[in-house]
Amino acid sequence: MKASIWREPNAILYFSGTALSKLGDKFYIIAIPWLIYELTQSATNMGAMFFVQTLPFIFVSPIAGVLADRLPRRMLLFGSALLQGTLAGLIPILHMVGLLHILHIYVLGFLIACLGAVFSVVNSTIVPQLFKKEKLMKINATHQFIDTSSILFGSVLAGILITQIGVYNVLLLDAISFLPIAASILFLKFLVKETPPKIKSNSWEQLKAGANFLKNHPLFGPFTLLVLIVNVANGALISMLIYFSREKLFLSSEEVGWVYAGAAVAQVVAIAFVNYRGDIGNPIRLMLINLMISAVGIMTVALSWNWQTLLLAIAIQSAPVIMFNVLFKTLRQKLVPAHIFGRVNGLISMLGLGTLPLAGFLTGILADFLDIRIIFFVLGVCSLLVTLRFGRLSKLDVKAKLEGMESA
Repeated sequence: MKASIWREPNAILYFSGTALSKLGDKFYIIAIPWLIYELTQSATNMGAMFFVQTLPFIFVSPIAGVLADRLPRRMLLFGSALLQGTLAGLIPILHMVGLLHILHIYVLGFLIACLGAVFSVVNSTIVPQLFKKEKLMKINATHQFIDTSSILFGSVLAGILITQIGVYNVLLLDAISFLPIAASILFLKFLVKETPPKIKSNSWEQLKAGANFLKNHPLFGPFTLLVLIVNVANGALISMLIYFSREKLFLSSEEVGWVYAGAAVAQVVAIAFVNYRGDIGNPIRLMLINLMISAVGIMTVALSWNWQTLLLAIAIQSAPVIMFNVLFKTLRQKLVPAHIFGRVNGLISMLGLGTLPLAGFLTGILADFLDIRIIFFVLGVCSLLVTLRFGRLSKLDVKAKLEGMESA
């Protein structure tokens, strides 16, 4: 019988800091688009904000991967977390002194996203250094559970707090939430060397090596391309969900919070499933099925007419994405060599998120001329058809290789 991960000090430190930080993240996710809508009432401006917040994940992620393979990963995490909190706190401070302008929100959002990209890539890269391979599925499922639970509580709480104390105070709480994870990072114990071995080649050659690995891999290359394509629909939905909620359904902040929270319940069920069944059967087939169901969820969002039906639609869309993320992350952590893991992670993050900012920005522009329901439905159909075209990937058999690695 395998020992519980909760008996490990690393797990307690890693997840306790993550829990508080993720709660703050959900405050930010709801508060920022809410603030933009209050200031501008414009779908274009909301799409532009989504663009500047997601663009860094394309360009910064591969750089972060190179840094993760060259520099002490602990200090990269600590510095990026602390700076994110500082920048988030500047938004309410600028408002209090009467200097806040919409351009300040764009610039600060961009910088916060840059640091978030560094943190995300390095954070995913260090997991195999903190925990043994046979525990990675449970670690990733637990991390996703915390993220999803923070949606459940953070979204409801954010909706209530925006009404009770105002959006700027909610953003201030988000800034404070970065402190716990920054502190917990300092006490993590690495099972292998914290700083990767010195690499003699320059940064460009290192990045090329990661790109060649990804390009030639029979699993990660095609799946990254697939995610890049289907994220056109995901980017449209994520960027315009608050706009859709207010413009088409006339929801209050509390009702929007309940939509996120209710969908999170479905995500918790998905995490429980992948935690106990993710290692059984064909993980590739399960990943493809998840993307198909998610596409159906996007189409269902277009047909929703109140907060209850929107909740159901978002649950159908997001729960499979959660399962897919856990499975894909675990496969990378088990199959990608440690010396190149940072670069591969950074490139997958860059390519996987590559279409998000452009999709969000263009959707914001189109929504001023075309019904957002039509946009959502058409993109959902396209996403489903593309995933069906990649069905051949289900014939790849990585199960035996994974079992061989875990028994070695």
